[in-house]
Amino acid sequence: MTKDNILNAKDLMSQLNISTTRFYQFLHYGMPYHQIGNGRKYYILSEVKVWLKKTGYHQEKTWTK
Repeated sequence: MTKDNILNAKDLMSQLNISTTRFYQFLHYGMPYHQIGNGRKYYILSEVKVWLKKTGYHQEKTWTK
């Protein structure tokens, strides 16, 4: 795993081209994340994309069902 694969929330939203509202919806529905202790959450782009596809989302301009 390289540092390029690890994203904070802002970078993930940019990479996926999603709004803050959509981001929090994804979290609510179980989007995978990692966290060390009580620190900030971080995301691995490839894991998130696999999760999106498994849960039925597809990407045109933005991720939708």
